[in-house]
Amino acid sequence: MRHTDSRPLLICLALALVVRLAFVLIVFPALEPRMHLHDDTDGYGEIAQTIRDGRYVDVSRGPVYTGFLAASGAPMAAKLLQAALDTVTVWLVFVLAGGNWKAAVLWAAYPFAIWRVAFIGKETMTAFLLAAYVGVQVLAFRERKPWLWLAAGGLLAVLNLCKPTFLAWPVAILALAYLHRVPLSRVAMLIAAMVLVVAPWTYRNYVVTRGAFVPVATERGGVTTFIGNYQPTLGQWEGPGKSQWMLAVDEIRSAHPGASAVELDRIFYRAAWEEMARNPLKAVEICARKCGRFWFQSAARRIPLGSTLLQIVYLGLLGIGLARRWPWELETVLAVTLIGYVMLVHALSYADLRFSLPVMPLVCALAGAACKRSDL
Repeated sequence: MRHTDSRPLLICLALALVVRLAFVLIVFPALEPRMHLHDDTDGYGEIAQTIRDGRYVDVSRGPVYTGFLAASGAPMAAKLLQAALDTVTVWLVFVLAGGNWKAAVLWAAYPFAIWRVAFIGKETMTAFLLAAYVGVQVLAFRERKPWLWLAAGGLLAVLNLCKPTFLAWPVAILALAYLHRVPLSRVAMLIAAMVLVVAPWTYRNYVVTRGAFVPVATERGGVTTFIGNYQPTLGQWEGPGKSQWMLAVDEIRSAHPGASAVELDRIFYRAAWEEMARNPLKAVEICARKCGRFWFQSAARRIPLGSTLLQIVYLGLLGIGLARRWPWELETVLAVTLIGYVMLVHALSYADLRFSLPVMPLVCALAGAACKRSDL
């Protein structure tokens, strides 16, 4: 039996934790006033406070991250826990990469992963949950044991309760199972487990909204999808055209003064579809642009050249790693399909560099083959 030296991994984990804690405790507080940073631009802190106060009726965000914040108490405590959680993600990348500690280093040293732990936002937790789900899903495909498929479905449910981007993902799993002759009953177990875990929250939303069907949360997806497909500004959030989409958003809200949050969300989705249907060629162009923004451009556009170069390095290593893995096994196809799925969702709605963070552990795991043998 070949002996595996665990020291590189332990060193990697220790350094990853130290760097993240140092950033949260020292670097970010120093940068915050100088760069005019806001650590909770999505308002998670306010929602978490309603949980602590016993008046939680929000349906704009899922319960996993808001519950995590409510349980953490102070924002600094949540950030310290995020630093620890992201260090566990380093270990998950190591596992997904087949014990390749160099892949773990890629995530441990990834600047945007370090950056996000100091913010109140679900990206760090989503990255952890997505990596954990993929690990269990890989085992389910390999061993085909019913309990593993149930566990994968449960984890997928928790992932969706954090970020409901993955509600349609079982369709891709169904296709992969069919192509690789996995019994469809296994996929049925995954879907059943996911539905059973999500259903109580869906019912809670039904009661809170007095009859609206909201599987997890609106995530304010309607308005962001409208902005992301607003053709006069090419779907950009910031920039000289920001006043244009803000005016368009205000006009839609003014035209529906009595609409609830859920109704307004659906109105914005319809407006986004009308925007795309108005000029389909322009809509395709904007979607293509958003594929690039997903990997390379943040809304704030801080250090754009540095961000682009960094992402080029990681995606270049991904390309080399995928080439060395060819022909791809099911596990590689699963990871690549999931990366493409998340990119496509944001290309159709709104794309930003931070939305690529949850799939970057998969990128690192696959890129590890650029430095070592090709097995996931």
